Amino acid sequence: MEKFEGLNVSSKFAICGLPLRVDSYKTCSFGCRYCFANGRKIMEFEKNLLIANTDSIERRLQRIFKDKDYDPHNFLDALIANGVTWHCGGMSDPFQPINEKLKVTNRIIDITNDYGISILFSTKSDTLHGANVRPDLHTFQLSVSNVHNRRDIEPEVPDIESRYRMFCELKERGFKVGIRIQPFIPGVSDLGIVEMFRDADHFTIEGLKIIPQEGEQKDFCFGELGMKPSHFTQMGLLNMLPEWRYDLYQPFVAYFNEHGMSFSISDNDMRWLGNNVCCCGDKLAKHATGFDVTAMIMKRNNRPWSLDNVLKEVGCYRQCKAYDLFTSNRTEGCKTVEDFYRMRFGRSSSPFSPKFQYYHAPTLF
Repeated sequence: MEKFEGLNVSSKFAICGLPLRVDSYKTCSFGCRYCFANGRKIMEFEKNLLIANTDSIERRLQRIFKDKDYDPHNFLDALIANGVTWHCGGMSDPFQPINEKLKVTNRIIDITNDYGISILFSTKSDTLHGANVRPDLHTFQLSVSNVHNRRDIEPEVPDIESRYRMFCELKERGFKVGIRIQPFIPGVSDLGIVEMFRDADHFTIEGLKIIPQEGEQKDFCFGELGMKPSHFTQMGLLNMLPEWRYDLYQPFVAYFNEHGMSFSISDNDMRWLGNNVCCCGDKLAKHATGFDVTAMIMKRNNRPWSLDNVLKEVGCYRQCKAYDLFTSNRTEGCKTVEDFYRMRFGRSSSPFSPKFQYYHAPTLF
């Protein structure tokens, strides 16, 4: 079976406090119709399946921690050596049904447990396939778009009752468990999610996004879900209009604030609405980087932050190589993390710039 390098630094390191990303599989069989990475036909899915090269992960960890042999200017090595929490499940679900057979996620867990690596798992599953997870190392984000078992939207996702049972079991075992309302779908995602999972350790909201070139995804969103192209704006991907999102999120924000609940907004232009330094939740991220946009907003108490503020937080990662994180037409000559910030921080199109935030309430400034 063909393998890929499952562990990488995300090119989104400036907007996410957990830039260490690990995926067990490429593509996903849960078949969510809003997702551009789905694989609804199981037979075709298995034919095209790629799995993570776990031997490569094991060799890297041995080199860093046992052999003490790594380049501090290698961004991936430096983040690992400094104990930054890994995020597992950003591109495909680590506990999707194929894992029952192949156990690639379990293998990653067994390898990283030997080195005390903390991992935040994002999943829609109702089972962990016997993985050796530990509450001292692992946390969970359960992705929930609705509590109505909408098979027309998520045809292969386990029913919400079985997922709630797993949530309760994890909590009983001492795990920190958050709920990620992603994607937030107008007319589908409602406060029933918060009420069902009210004792979650954290809530994150992120609006629906559409790939402009993905015809099937667009047809579903603009056809069956009843949204219109005019409801979206181009921000790399097609994002829901900020004023629309802001209004839709207000009942959730009011509920969270009224009940003193931990929450974040993961949309790049609304990070200021939440109350956590990490958009995945402070309780779920055992060690975040601290130089991403959410951290800077919260550390600066919702005041604009400067390039100097960011570079101070970047610290030992300034000279780490960053050019390999971007396609050749996007590097713009930058070689290091510091170069990246210096070249792009002042642009209103940069999602890690203060200019990018949608401040519905300008009195914050």
